Amino acid sequence: MSHNEKPMKNPAKGRAGSARSRRQQGRSLETQEKILTAAVSVLVDQGYSGASTLQIQQKAGVSRGRLLHHYPSREKLLSAAVHHLAIERMHELSLESGIPDHPRERIRGALQIMWSNYSQPYFWASNELWNAARTNPELRAELRPVEQRLGQVIRTQTDHLFGPEHTAKSGYKSLRELLLTSMRGVAMTYTFDPREPSTDRHLVQWQDLAESILLEQH
Repeated sequence: MSHNEKPMKNPAKGRAGSARSRRQQGRSLETQEKILTAAVSVLVDQGYSGASTLQIQQKAGVSRGRLLHHYPSREKLLSAAVHHLAIERMHELSLESGIPDHPRERIRGALQIMWSNYSQPYFWASNELWNAARTNPELRAELRPVEQRLGQVIRTQTDHLFGPEHTAKSGYKSLRELLLTSMRGVAMTYTFDPREPSTDRHLVQWQDLAESILLEQH
């Protein structure tokens, strides 16, 4: 072979390398999934103060080195865990939500699904982080961009639930923000006054408010 000729590449070797890389990526994603799921579980069960990386590592069944490789700080891990679970929940809603097209029924269906989010584990895990962030600057800095991204996902999903007929109304965006804020506040009272969310009296009030704004416009 002359000095100007390049050695021929082995296609089989290249394919083997690609397959190995895909397997490694798959294992890495699987490990991250285990860690994030364990983190939310520990956060909900033990609270922020009890959600140590050691507890999460043991719950996930991974090595210390593997956990720190993916999430080098406790703050990054817990913020990522809550975001991950919330996004999964939003994805499930997009697959499962069979809301009727009738305008009034669509409003009621959208509100029921919105409200159901506030009894999910990710909401209570988020609460733990919000409370801790008040006196923890590192957690607050880590949490802020995560919550901003999550907030946008929630708004997009809410718009999808209400549908274009309602989202085009002039009062819709203000209504959406009021509903999200009110639902969060009401859900917080469940910490000391647990009850059945599906029959909460506020749900009727939210429905009446939404219908008055979205159905009475001409």
